[in-house]
Amino acid sequence: MRTRTPAALAIVAALALAACGSDDSSSDDAAASPATTEAMSDDEMTETTDDMSDDMSDDEMTETTDDMSDDMSDDMSDDMSDDEMAAAEGDLLVIASGRGDLTVLVAAIEAAGLTSALTGDGPFTIFAPNDEAFMDYLGEMGMTAEDALADTEFLSTLLQGHVVEAGDDSAMVAGMVDNPFVSLAGTELPVTVDGDTITIGGAEIVEADIFATNGVIHVIDTVLAPA
Repeated sequence: MRTRTPAALAIVAALALAACGSDDSSSDDAAASPATTEAMSDDEMTETTDDMSDDMSDDEMTETTDDMSDDMSDDMSDDMSDDEMAAAEGDLLVIASGRGDLTVLVAAIEAAGLTSALTGDGPFTIFAPNDEAFMDYLGEMGMTAEDALADTEFLSTLLQGHVVEAGDDSAMVAGMVDNPFVSLAGTELPVTVDGDTITIGGAEIVEADIFATNGVIHVIDTVLAPA
């Protein structure tokens, strides 16, 4: 036989008090319930608690306590895992700089003078075009990387169109189907979802949920050109 834990006895005691309150409220002398509770001796309270404890089996008591413990552990684990993961990675610029497929984006951020902004508290969500997406876009525009990096005003507007002032993971992004994001540049970024595929402003998210201390990066396959 398992020994009842203090947590389990505390639960039963709370149930006993709730039951007493319910009986009092349904009687004609409901107004006297506080006095009745105060008038009960410690022995009487203990006897009532023990009676209710006996009505529940040891397995039921243990299951109730275990369920409560599991719920609390899950909540704490979820909160800690997000915080620990973000703290271990660094800020958005550190994350992007550590990847081999976002080199053009990082160079553009630095050239546009947005470094301090994207290393601030945030949170921000960056829909980050990979290098291939940038090269395709420059080819369509008839520009070289050097041309683009030299035009800081153009770069700043272009990049701000990829940033949202919020820290939204992929689940939150998918939930915005009927409510387009508005970028820092003021452009709308509509979301569509088709099975496991999420698109933002017409660009497909090819890698999601790259967390940082001040936000999250979702890598996309197309540059979000301003209208």
